[in-house]
Amino acid sequence: MKHIQNTEIAVIGGDSRQIAVAAALAGFGAKVRIFGHPSQAGEGMTFCENLEQAIAGVQVIILPISGMNDQGKVRGRTVDQLLDVGSCSSIWSPGMIVLSGSLTEKWRRIAAESGVIVKEYGENDEIAILNSIPTAEGTIQLAMENLPITIHGSRVLVIGFGRVGVTVARMFQALGATVTVAARRRDLLARAWEMGCRTVLHDQLSTAVSAVDLIINTVPVMVLDDRILSLVSRDTVIIDLASPPGGTDFIAAETLGVKAILAPGLPGKVAPKTAGAILAKAIPEILEQLLTEGGGR
Repeated sequence: MKHIQNTEIAVIGGDSRQIAVAAALAGFGAKVRIFGHPSQAGEGMTFCENLEQAIAGVQVIILPISGMNDQGKVRGRTVDQLLDVGSCSSIWSPGMIVLSGSLTEKWRRIAAESGVIVKEYGENDEIAILNSIPTAEGTIQLAMENLPITIHGSRVLVIGFGRVGVTVARMFQALGATVTVAARRRDLLARAWEMGCRTVLHDQLSTAVSAVDLIINTVPVMVLDDRILSLVSRDTVIIDLASPPGGTDFIAAETLGVKAILAPGLPGKVAPKTAGAILAKAIPEILEQLLTEGGGR
């Protein structure tokens, strides 16, 4: 990691996983500034009291895997804590690298206009697939805490069959649940069927939601609206794993008496050490490649 050495890096917000990333980068000789976490000792790491101090003059900004929303806010150590990174975009400089789990189209455009190099690492296969393991385990924990029945023998509907959906479906099936997968693409449903799951096309979701004990959503758009929720049994539990605001109409769910839980960022909650290690390995490798290609000037 020769290009990381002596690079000025700001690590902003996020949970304990961000501290693991900061420590890994400092271990490679980077000069790391941290904002949004309590001060703690660490060679090569400086804890800043304000956001502008953390960002001014750095070559790299690393934002949480949860990303930055359209208002320029990133999550802090709790879901309710938001840090206004967008307010400091005026001090972004050409050649600077911004690593974020995701950015909205608005901030991609602003970054491009500022000559800033953006890398959205939330879609990195290594990170996303490995993160799906603690996500699935955390979902199992939530299901056990909120269902009045065992997972074995339960009927589970998994909406979406991407990297998270595949792992979630596999783990619940291994515990003895009858798993149905809902997806838009027939090729994904073919893979779900090959795994032994039942399948339903997304536009037929209304036929599947009424006969399950647990619904797990992984799709980051509104899929469980008031119309679909009106067909859900009052005994069914919904766990929404999509990034806030999720894919469930939570107000409608509450009105209808359906228990719905928004559960983003499970890896950092249920297995912070493992989840931190995943990012601490992958992000320095991604950054080293970007610096090798001439970013961070």
